[in-house]
Amino acid sequence: MSRRRGAGGIERILEKLEGNVKAGNYYDAFQMYKSVYNRKIGEGNTTEGLRLLISGCKLFLNHEQMENGTELALLLGDHLSTHETRPSDAITKHLVEIMRGLWSSESAKQRFLPKIFKWSKLHTEHGDPALHMACAEISLRESDYVTCCIHCQYLDLDGVDFYCHTLIDVAQTRVYKSEAELVITSAVLQFLTLHRTEHARRIFKLFVSRHFSTTFPHDQPLVNFTELLLRAIDKGSSPLVKALRDHYSKALDRDPTLNELIDKVLRVYFNECKPPAGLGGLGGLVQSLFAPQPTEGGSSSAATVQEDADLD
Repeated sequence: MSRRRGAGGIERILEKLEGNVKAGNYYDAFQMYKSVYNRKIGEGNTTEGLRLLISGCKLFLNHEQMENGTELALLLGDHLSTHETRPSDAITKHLVEIMRGLWSSESAKQRFLPKIFKWSKLHTEHGDPALHMACAEISLRESDYVTCCIHCQYLDLDGVDFYCHTLIDVAQTRVYKSEAELVITSAVLQFLTLHRTEHARRIFKLFVSRHFSTTFPHDQPLVNFTELLLRAIDKGSSPLVKALRDHYSKALDRDPTLNELIDKVLRVYFNECKPPAGLGGLGGLVQSLFAPQPTEGGSSSAATVQEDADLD
């Protein structure tokens, strides 16, 4: 009986608060939301406290009350971490809706997103992929490709296809044709710095097949470098990675950040802390990249060994 009364009580409170907002009594409603929330938390009723915050955020934002909506959203972000709220599909759906409502305000967005990702990272290494996907989609619609690509690094494997479409859009409309190889090389290296090897393989395969429509050896030096790098990673060979970087140094020097990313890859996969010295030609090292490799079914297949000149 008391549980039913409690449920009815929160419903009546929410109805009253909604009525105040709809009537334009924004200040009174905002103060009441905070007061009732603090009372619920004092009673140890974190579930109803969370419900109040979510309801208030969405209601204020739907009525274009950005300041009040932002304040409740920030309180919501703190609540999730402080009270160790477990993630759920329902909470994620609410957070995405609130995120969309705040997105037009750079200040609100910059304060809210760190809070929800701080909470989310308590439960998943890089934060909820669904939250990252929402950020990526909103950013893409606003042609903010930088922010979109940052969040795409943390998508699950199913999200790599979305990332590939984004990179192809960048390659076709945002950079010179000759810079497309820089786009995919950077994306692969970013995944590798996060030790997301399967993500790196998938984005490379999808991008090359859809954008370049070529097979090895490619016309673009950096595409060759990236394919060979992935093979070297699969072999667990630090010397191969270093040799590839030395051999393709001219192409890599087109973007200084690529060498910085390779340094991080060496640290992540091989615990290498210093950039390698010049190692000369690839020589026999590269031949091992084409040695017969076991397939998933246990069989092996051989690839033709290419001369150094063909790798460029």
